[in-house]
Amino acid sequence: INSFISITADSLIQAYYGAASLSSSLVDAIKDIAEANSDVDSSEDKDAAAHFDSEQIQAGHNRLVDFKQMVINQIKLEKYDVARVLAGRMLHTLQDFYSHTNWVEMGRTVPYDVLGDKDGNPDNVAGESEDTCSNCVRGEENLFTSLLNRALYHYRCSDNILPEVNDAGKLTSGYYDGQLDIDGNVIEKTKGKCSHGGFLDSSSDIRATGGINKDSVVEIWSPHASLHSKAVTIATLASETILNDIRGEVGDDKKFSSFLNIALDKQQISSIAYVIDTTGSMYDEIPEIQATLPDIQTRIETYVDSLGPNAEVNLILVPFNDPDDDDSIFSTTDIGVFLDAIAALVAIGGGDCPEPSTGATIRAIRASEYGSPIYVFTDAEPSDGDRETELRALIEETGVQISYVLTGSCYLRRRRSANGQFDNAGRYNQNARRNRRQSAEENFYSNIAAFSGGQVLNVQTSSISELSSVIFLSSELSFTEIYQRTGIGFISSNRSFSVDNTITVLLISLNGNSISSVVRTPDGNNATALDPAAFKIELNTTNSFIATVNITSIAGYGEWELEFTSSGPYSIQVSGLSSLRLSQQFYQLDTESNFGFSKIEGNPTKGQTLALLVTASGDYQEVELNSFDLLTSDGSIHQQFNLTKLSDKSYGSIFTPTLEVFQIALTGVDSSGNQVRRISGTGLQVSEVSLKLGRGSSHYNTLYPGNSSNVTVVLTNLGVTSTFQIDITHGAINSTFSYSINRTQVSLNQNETMEIIIVVTASANASNGDTIQFIVTASTLFTTDASSNYVSFQYIASTLPPPEFTINQTTAAARETANLLLLMFALTVLMSFIELINT
Repeated sequence: INSFISITADSLIQAYYGAASLSSSLVDAIKDIAEANSDVDSSEDKDAAAHFDSEQIQAGHNRLVDFKQMVINQIKLEKYDVARVLAGRMLHTLQDFYSHTNWVEMGRTVPYDVLGDKDGNPDNVAGESEDTCSNCVRGEENLFTSLLNRALYHYRCSDNILPEVNDAGKLTSGYYDGQLDIDGNVIEKTKGKCSHGGFLDSSSDIRATGGINKDSVVEIWSPHASLHSKAVTIATLASETILNDIRGEVGDDKKFSSFLNIALDKQQISSIAYVIDTTGSMYDEIPEIQATLPDIQTRIETYVDSLGPNAEVNLILVPFNDPDDDDSIFSTTDIGVFLDAIAALVAIGGGDCPEPSTGATIRAIRASEYGSPIYVFTDAEPSDGDRETELRALIEETGVQISYVLTGSCYLRRRRSANGQFDNAGRYNQNARRNRRQSAEENFYSNIAAFSGGQVLNVQTSSISELSSVIFLSSELSFTEIYQRTGIGFISSNRSFSVDNTITVLLISLNGNSISSVVRTPDGNNATALDPAAFKIELNTTNSFIATVNITSIAGYGEWELEFTSSGPYSIQVSGLSSLRLSQQFYQLDTESNFGFSKIEGNPTKGQTLALLVTASGDYQEVELNSFDLLTSDGSIHQQFNLTKLSDKSYGSIFTPTLEVFQIALTGVDSSGNQVRRISGTGLQVSEVSLKLGRGSSHYNTLYPGNSSNVTVVLTNLGVTSTFQIDITHGAINSTFSYSINRTQVSLNQNETMEIIIVVTASANASNGDTIQFIVTASTLFTTDASSNYVSFQYIASTLPPPEFTINQTTAAARETANLLLLMFALTVLMSFIELINT
């Protein structure tokens, strides 16, 4: 993870559970761990102990002991999200030991068993005044290397660690310019000591010149690049060992499995959320939802049984009314209790339109597991659409898929009791006509559904009972989107999509007004002529057509076609149950990162060059990816870029998007020559405002009861002069944390920057493991060309004894910034090392 090609999801699941294929939920858990791992390089870059730099061997060991115990505590408390964050930070420090010290150069081939052991301490560390390295040799200088300065004119190092140090088995590590000790003091490199090295480390020019890090296979970053693979091998073994130790100390395989998102029968687990409008106008709809409860019970029980005896599905219910109760949420793994909660719902109140569905959806997201489906039932547009930035931020953070089941819309505030739509008791008057006119506000739902990979189902109230089968079909987390399109059609249209040989089941969905449709197989036949067991119509109304196809039973690989008519707007979505899983991660240029790239915070900004890393997983036949498309909001192709193969299961590319909002469609071919196409579940939004954590601030923070901590957020306006509204939200209820923010509105000229300071305090009675996630958003005011962005960070309360130091970032020397030529050079070498950045 991070600098190393370390533990993959495949190797983890094989090591612990003996399975040949990985679960998608495990991939998500590993991604959480990897992101926390990567964050250490940016948020704790000056903390020498976090990286075993500057001979802070004992301090690095103490850090490992503390983090290991915190991971164990959080798993025991079933705070799995928190445990993954802590595990990522722990693994970063552990893996850096093998890349930043001379352990490999001493000829060691197994992990150092003392590290992270609370009963042990590292010994035989080189003395403070003891020389440890000799000078390295620089390449011959010429005009070309002078222009690129230290990028190409770098040190060549091999045997620069003094023989008397390695022969005596003395531990040393490289010094890095501007790093701090545990007291917050800058550590100055003494002449004769080793440096970390790499062209961003100016300490490498001080005797002994060069460096010893093995972070990558590229010499300009890693003077000991030739030893990278050996460091990887040992670091991988060490990572597996410490996770095994944690597993043993937790003493509960079910909890440890949940920590890694693995069910004990090696199947995935998930959550399903229902968000239900309970205002008076839902008087007809709620009984229809309740009428489906027997079918819901059967389907949930069947689904849970298929996962194995120890599997659980988290069932979430979020009812909302107007005004909304921000605390209204119900979560359980007991199917009976969940159904009883739905059966108890009553439609009453409200009185006007629209309704606060966005806040209710946000509550559901915060309670859901990564990548889970959420279904919102309502007959009104959102009254809190101004929380869209926060909603999109959470979708990007959690990968949830939001689908809306709509039975109506607002028109002239049709719910007002003054118009006779309610009786004196607040009950809805069923004789009041519902105006179902498509409104501009209703686009909110279609935009959010498309952004999250969900869909909008416009149905009649009487059709709700037919939706339960569709909901549970699309709740399968292995379903991935292969085609989507929206538009307006008043004449017959047709759309084609390709089905590759990794797909076993298709889910075809068409929504619109007065629709009719014909599905044709690759050989041109009407799919209705197929065996009903192979082609099943799940829902067929004037507004919605949904069908499932058993591809395996008919060998239906190739180009399919959907012929349809719709009087007005329509949407098409085709998903497949596939053995191939593709995950992607976006990176940005970062001159302060060891690799020149770092994970994107929030949304990318206009004109920003991005790096895309795609990883394939699963038990699938041979597939080759070759390109990806940027899709507009209606699903059409706007830009296309090539993918470069980096390894057997990874691909990369560098690109600059020109769309404001887009989704990624990955394309390739299967072993039979059929097109492979996968659409990312979550879209990206390009912004003209940048919002990122300031230097010394972290996405993941530990706070001790009674203490306070500052987070700095840097706002930069990349557009025209604008005024920005600054909002901060969190999902905690009755939180043991409090916070303050120094400004909530600011005006900035183009390219002007402002710092926002948030002070977070943990109350004296905070419990170990209490967690809060903050999302800070910045949105333009008083303009029709709105732009927004966000950044998130998390605090974890810990009752372990606090360290006796505070890292004072203001005393740290500024890291040398690479010039434009270095950045251009970094782009040219990206393809040779991007595979080292693990998602």
